[in-house]
Amino acid sequence: MNEYLERELIKVEDMIGFYASRVISYPLVPPEHVYFSLTNRCCLRCIMCDIPKSPGNQENELSTDEAKKIILQVKDLGVRHLIFSGGEPLLRDDLIELVRFSREKGIPWVDIITNGILCDDRIVQELIKAGLNHATVSLDGISEVNDMIRGQGSFQKSADAIDKFNYYKNKLNARHPTIGINFTILNRNINDMLRIVEFAKSKRCNTVVLQPVLVSNVSMHDRNKNTLWPSADELVTLENNIRTLINMKEKGGQSIIYSDPAILKRVPDYFRGKRPGKHFKCYEAIKRIVITCDGKLWSCSGLYGDLRNESLKQVWFSAEAQKIRSTVRKCKAHCLQDCVYFPMDLTGQVKSLLSDFRDIQDNNEIRRRLIASIDYSIAKLTECKKSNFMSYFGLKMALNKLNAVKKVILKGSIAAA
Repeated sequence: MNEYLERELIKVEDMIGFYASRVISYPLVPPEHVYFSLTNRCCLRCIMCDIPKSPGNQENELSTDEAKKIILQVKDLGVRHLIFSGGEPLLRDDLIELVRFSREKGIPWVDIITNGILCDDRIVQELIKAGLNHATVSLDGISEVNDMIRGQGSFQKSADAIDKFNYYKNKLNARHPTIGINFTILNRNINDMLRIVEFAKSKRCNTVVLQPVLVSNVSMHDRNKNTLWPSADELVTLENNIRTLINMKEKGGQSIIYSDPAILKRVPDYFRGKRPGKHFKCYEAIKRIVITCDGKLWSCSGLYGDLRNESLKQVWFSAEAQKIRSTVRKCKAHCLQDCVYFPMDLTGQVKSLLSDFRDIQDNNEIRRRLIASIDYSIAKLTECKKSNFMSYFGLKMALNKLNAVKKVILKGSIAAA
């Protein structure tokens, strides 16, 4: 099975597990990814970022040895995707060493999120040789628009970083890292939303992620509008641009636009303060783990463990983590950040996967693995039902849903369940 198909299959298997996990507020499968924030230090002062307001003390950051111990625990938990972030992770002198260590210990997908400012020729070559899977460069506009948001001269330095990755990948005959751009939608860059996609294509990038600005990327539960929110007139332009982006992705074959169309469609209403609908749920502390630079487990509902005193597995399955998941299930303050908040359409995901790969040799293996994932989740939910762990009504609905999806797979049909 090729790498792309394997990742698409894993994505749907995980979604089945996440769906069941959220019903019982307990993880049945490993998280999709771990965000490991290695530092709060940064070389930029972006107008929408609150991290520089409380950068913390460098002396409190995890040492290289401490970080490696955590990486081993991430691998032991079964996580396949580790993302080093910050602040700016390249301010850590040991970043390349940690990327190499993660890959050598068997984590398949190791990424970084960077502003690219510090990506000189040596660093880029070493990251490629270390086995970096993907580099996401944060850009919030073209030229002066980005510089107004992220700092004077930052656009050209970030663009140069992308060029360096492409140049040395070619020189070293390397397929990875793939390159992505993160674009934060706010009132000052709405007119650059389409331009950033064209820029990414011209730079041979693989993905563009567009997500709405948060009131605070430190306190994600804060929902008070601020000066970065679009005006009524700007929202009209935003809606037009989003329609174009969705059309480009769904009809124009622009797979470079990574953001889920369902998420994009609801961005204007997000800025209006409206909820996106009953199918959108938050999967905080189920779909992802966030580790801070001093070893805490962070969530938008609060901290819930300290890896300097406990193991990752102890914290992940602890009563404190259970409380976070129970709180998140009741949350009505949506963030539209698709790392944790998205529409759970199991039938649609399964139908899409079976449709895309119906004629390939691995089709029976795909069906076998999907059924195994559903049977596992059904068994776990049934255990909870028998123990009166959750409400009968909620569990019954979930079991009915999983059984309906299973019928789609067993029939070999892509008709709606």
